Amino acid sequence: QWVAEAFPVAVSDVIDSHLLNESNITTTKRSAAINDLLVMIMEIGFSCSRVSPNKRMDMKELVVKLRRIRQKTRMIEG
Repeated sequence: QWVAEAFPVAVSDVIDSHLLNESNITTTKRSAAINDLLVMIMEIGFSCSRVSPNKRMDMKELVVKLRRIRQKTRMIEG
């Protein structure tokens, strides 16, 4: 529940700091992009873990979001 409460404003507070180490040496713009990716991934996690299957994300929508994440990741990696 505390993860959901921190989402999306304080997403960096609930992510393992080892995953964020690189962002300490990157530009602000890149750090913001990494944060956006983390938010997108967590949104999927929250949706897919809902108790009611009817409230979970549709698989077609999930594929679209995952492709968007992959595209953004490639842009960040440059």
